[in-house]
Amino acid sequence: MAEGGGAPPTEAMRRGVGRSVFALTVVVVAIVAFVGGLGLGSVFFRGGPAPPRTTFIVAVQAPFPPFMDFNTSVDIGFEGFEVDIVVLIAQELNRTAVLRQYSSFSTLLAETGRNAVDMASASITITAARNVTMDFSNPYFRVDQGFLVKETSTFACAGGTCTPQDIADKIVAVQQATTSEDWINTNVKALMADPTNQIKVFQQVPELISALQAGTVDTVMIDSVTAKSFADGPDFKLAGIVATGESYGFAVGNNDPQGLLPVINSVLATIRANGTYNSLLTKWGLPPG
Repeated sequence: MAEGGGAPPTEAMRRGVGRSVFALTVVVVAIVAFVGGLGLGSVFFRGGPAPPRTTFIVAVQAPFPPFMDFNTSVDIGFEGFEVDIVVLIAQELNRTAVLRQYSSFSTLLAETGRNAVDMASASITITAARNVTMDFSNPYFRVDQGFLVKETSTFACAGGTCTPQDIADKIVAVQQATTSEDWINTNVKALMADPTNQIKVFQQVPELISALQAGTVDTVMIDSVTAKSFADGPDFKLAGIVATGESYGFAVGNNDPQGLLPVINSVLATIRANGTYNSLLTKWGLPPG
């Protein structure tokens, strides 16, 4: 494309484009360049800069006590250890936290990875595989895996530590797309006589608990702290744990397109330093995380 304000090209003249039209075009281009130089181009031609976000959309999946559970008596609609931290992060961002419940954990992970939500808070274990499709904050809690059984069950792991061989003859329920499912598939599946019928995969935690209550499975594999939470009730007990040493992190879209991780990590560091983190552990009956 030619530059400058000289006579119009010969080809343009042959097509009937007069000097006045060409001159007007040059003036418009000059105005656009001038406005752009002032930094006002977006105001005149794109409606101005996008308004600041006022909400902080967080993907969750409840119930998963004591980290996340329903509570319709509070405005946010949820309660738990993670909920309290989410609210602090939203305050630091000067936004209002809005928690969006997902029925499928795998969908929650996919939506988070493609930036359909601002953040996910769903007791998500940080793994190398997940880090390919989403980004994680610094860890905020550490857990193992536990095996929950009915109170009347005779199944118990020796010394409270379960091995793959302990589970090989059991019908076990796991939640889809979780590290519980990964552990069973990696360590137990090959030892089972009939894995197709011995591994029962469900979308939501209440489905796992219902299956255990109904007696259609022998045990539920779930994160150890949540297993202990259910075991505190009259219907279930803990058969044992597997020391997997997992760490939870808050997840954001792949490559952190909104630049949220520095803020999230700053909040986590601050609450650990000022005692808020330990206070929240005590509030929700959690061990050191």
